[in-house]
Amino acid sequence: MDYKSGLTRRAFTAGAAVSLMTAKARMANAAIGPLETTKLRFGLPVPGSSFLPIYVAAEKTWKASGLDIEMVSFRGDAEVAQALAAGSIDVSCQSLDGLINLILAEQPVIGFYAGFYQADFAWAAQPAIKKWSDLKGKLLGVSTFGSLTDELTRYVLIKNGLDPSRDVKIIQSGPAPGRMQALKSGRLDCAIMSPPDKWVAEESGMTMLGAQSIDVAPEWPKHAFLAPSKFLDANPNVIKAFLRAHVQSIRYARANPDEAARILSAALKFPARYADKAYREVIDGYNERGELPVASMDVYWNILIEGGVVKTAIPKDRLIDRRFIETFDDWAP
Repeated sequence: MDYKSGLTRRAFTAGAAVSLMTAKARMANAAIGPLETTKLRFGLPVPGSSFLPIYVAAEKTWKASGLDIEMVSFRGDAEVAQALAAGSIDVSCQSLDGLINLILAEQPVIGFYAGFYQADFAWAAQPAIKKWSDLKGKLLGVSTFGSLTDELTRYVLIKNGLDPSRDVKIIQSGPAPGRMQALKSGRLDCAIMSPPDKWVAEESGMTMLGAQSIDVAPEWPKHAFLAPSKFLDANPNVIKAFLRAHVQSIRYARANPDEAARILSAALKFPARYADKAYREVIDGYNERGELPVASMDVYWNILIEGGVVKTAIPKDRLIDRRFIETFDDWAP
């Protein structure tokens, strides 16, 4: 088999898969009903490998579901939350912490689907730092204050006998690639890192002080889809089509690991070897039905309560509008 014929067969296989998804999407569209609009403005807080299904959907399933989606990346939970509250975007995918901050600010925003369980953060430090106690008086980088990276960092510091407000200085450092550069240049002593930057840090000789899956919980309520309640009320068919495309993208990624890794590499602009590794780390952490990870929710709320973010767990019906989760079998592919 020459290169040309091999390429043709691979292209045919990929094309057939996309055509099949498109045909199924049209059938499902008929069951859902007419879309209230075809255009959707969608926001992500930062780039990240746990957003794999979203990158796959942008390339493979959104258009097939009749949706024209403008995707915008921000510089953390705070910025994307502000955009959602201001009406600059219609839907976001961000940390549960971001949703809680919106709720505490009495914004009419709610989650409507979760299902991202990745506990994939790690803490990388300068080579001279060998243990947590060595961080006293040092600079630690998180994405933004009040974000998931901030809350997790404060939790592991306390767990390891450090006072986040006195023993260290936590600073906002933006997305993980920026934190990686700050580590390399010596502008940060330690930073919380996500894939693939945590592997880059390890390969460059940084000390890996801890991992979220070990030091916090093996599963985590990492992201949720959020929207203003009024938008959900006015556009239920759009949300169903959006979620169906999301579930399709998860299934496509599981069935096509090489293609999913390629999409991840292109979206995040990192080498193929890291894309493959990131794919393997995140792919088992998606719950198609959009449920929160029950086993880790007590740990989650304890972290927020101990950090003074909330006094008690927020009622489930204020946190997640379950109308789409409970009708999964009606709209799912």
